[in-house]
Amino acid sequence: MRKSKHVYLGFDLGASSGRAVLGTIENRRLRIEEISRFSNTPCRLGDRLYWNVLSLWGRLVDAMRLCAQQGHKTPSGIGVDTWGVDFGLIGPDDALLGNPLCYRDAITIDIEPVIRAAISEEELYRLTGWPVVRVSTLSEWAALGRTPSLAAMQSAQTLLPMPDLFRFLLSGHKAVELTSAGSGQLCDVRKRDWCAKLLAAIDLPRRLLPELVKPATVVGRLCAELAAETGLNRAPVVAVAGHDTASAAAAVPFVDSDCAMIGCGTWSVVGAIQEEPDTSREALAAGFVNEFGLNSILFVKNIVGLYLFESLHRALNRDSRKTSYAAMVRSAVGAKPFRNYLDINSPLLFATDDAEASVRSFLRSTGRKGTADMADIIRAVLEALAWSYRATLAQLATLTGRKLRRICLVGGGSRNRLLCQMAADATGLEVIAGPAEATVVGNLASQALATRQLQTVTDIRELVRESFDLKTYRPRATGLWDKHFHRYQEIAVKPAQQGKSH
Repeated sequence: MRKSKHVYLGFDLGASSGRAVLGTIENRRLRIEEISRFSNTPCRLGDRLYWNVLSLWGRLVDAMRLCAQQGHKTPSGIGVDTWGVDFGLIGPDDALLGNPLCYRDAITIDIEPVIRAAISEEELYRLTGWPVVRVSTLSEWAALGRTPSLAAMQSAQTLLPMPDLFRFLLSGHKAVELTSAGSGQLCDVRKRDWCAKLLAAIDLPRRLLPELVKPATVVGRLCAELAAETGLNRAPVVAVAGHDTASAAAAVPFVDSDCAMIGCGTWSVVGAIQEEPDTSREALAAGFVNEFGLNSILFVKNIVGLYLFESLHRALNRDSRKTSYAAMVRSAVGAKPFRNYLDINSPLLFATDDAEASVRSFLRSTGRKGTADMADIIRAVLEALAWSYRATLAQLATLTGRKLRRICLVGGGSRNRLLCQMAADATGLEVIAGPAEATVVGNLASQALATRQLQTVTDIRELVRESFDLKTYRPRATGLWDKHFHRYQEIAVKPAQQGKSH
């Protein structure tokens, strides 16, 4: 690892917010500075739910101007990571054909039987490392194929997942980075290439898919017009680990055999970083997926994360009940534990315009007759996350044979001290929390790897350990959580009572 100073510009676009961050590597340490933060909220237009990609692009351009104005006109690299699944279609004149759909749109409801009719679930899992799921590029494409939008889709020339779309707008280079492609369920998990058999089964024309590139690859330079508009030089544009899960995993500080990882943001990604995929029947039955990491396979289960917590926060502020995340956590600390039980992964809670009403509806559907105030609801959401972590990690240990001793919990959830302690208590495992900015740290470190300021992925993990304060939570009340686990299990196995997504 070289000692010279290098500054990188990383854009981290999540499913609820985005930010632009400068990363400076000097003397074996990474210092990050947030220069811009903005919300990212899907927009409903008619009966469809879209991402406001034009607003997001304007935020990126504004951040590049800020970067130049702050004296960083010559960044060593620029990279973008985003949420997975969704995509934009590019027309013959390189123009974007409409706003990308949001994966929470109702268009994918009941798409699973359509996919199973085209290809068996066992074959799909063997090829891609993914079971049939509602949230994937595959499902979104199959759903669009049943709508009048199909004609417009057929005029497209290129399909670009979200991180690759923004990178194209930055550099003009059309390519799909491997972790981005894999998260969409369109790649052969062993060949690391587009899965021809699957594309034929769902009628996705191969001509729409550009070349694949490995993560941590310099693919071009900032467009001359953008450089002139923003005041930046024509900096290298890097295909970082574009799927935010993969970027976060790159910043996990420990990857020992006794260590599990949890990336906790709007979604929670729970599992292990390993060298080879597992497409066994047992892994399929347990609902685990195999995603591409920076130089690894992420054998993980994607479960709901802080989506409900964030939705409650938005609702409280929208209703003039102004509050902060910290105040919400404090209220939950004071609430009585184990009063309400939620299945955080219930379809009832997947997409909601009124999180409080959805939680109350779930409680009624499972026989909860009492009342719950907002503090009770917030605590129930956090407890449900911890219960879900416990159940998922038990499955992971069985599937991998690992004897787990600790969890690396990265992402925004690592700031939530109550959740971190709940995770330790519920699982009986030590929790190492941080870095909170794992996704953008992985983004910035991938750029340094691409430009040879870092030499190996091991250098990235060393950089993380040297640069950030990691907090350790040890189990304190495991016996109490053990005593109540059966109630969570009763709730989590009642799918028939939980309805469908809305």
